[in-house]
Amino acid sequence: MADRAGKEDKTAKAVGRPRRAEAPVSGDPRGDIIAAAARLFHAKGIAGASVREIAEEAGLRKASLYYYFPSKEEIVYAMIEGVLGPALDMQRRLGRAELSEPARLWLYLRFDVEMLCSAPYDCTWLLSHASLSDERMAGYWTERQKLTAWLTARLKQGQAKGEIRECDAAAAAKALLAATEYSVTWAERENRRRMIGNAEEVATLLVRGLLSGKCDFDAVMNEVRDASGVFLSAN
Repeated sequence: MADRAGKEDKTAKAVGRPRRAEAPVSGDPRGDIIAAAARLFHAKGIAGASVREIAEEAGLRKASLYYYFPSKEEIVYAMIEGVLGPALDMQRRLGRAELSEPARLWLYLRFDVEMLCSAPYDCTWLLSHASLSDERMAGYWTERQKLTAWLTARLKQGQAKGEIRECDAAAAAKALLAATEYSVTWAERENRRRMIGNAEEVATLLVRGLLSGKCDFDAVMNEVRDASGVFLSAN
């Protein structure tokens, strides 16, 4: 069995991704390409970074990069999907959990800040500088609207249960999303422990501001602590 596994590993590494001899071998070439592109986009702009440069930065030949991404535009779109997909998935998971709406909101906001800040790129910068096709971007904005729709629904449900104070739920949902997305511009992203602390501070400030007078924040945090092992990464 061990010999077979070793042969399979060698085969997997050989197919479709020859690397420069001096480049370290990684188990995640797509991630290497995205991280390399992020560094070059930051330094040279999206238009200024060539596919050849991205491939070299990732330790790949240009032809090998095309094995994973047929164009530079596809790399940019993969970056956008890389933060949108996990957020939508977390909303679906939290939506099925037996939690109060404030606890659901806190866990989502905490997760979103950490997830966005852990990415090797700033999603707010990317969205303002990318020039994807109208059709692709239209699809992204349609999917992104699901994030605010879910937050709006949570706020309205919380209001109906007396957990969330009266407010314009749709406007508040947009404000919540803006707060998490903008956190990538100031959170201490290089210090993971501090970054997680930032995520918790953001979630706490936002949820505290939304609670009705009938809802006890300590009780909300008790729920959060019980559910954190399922929904959040460890510090």
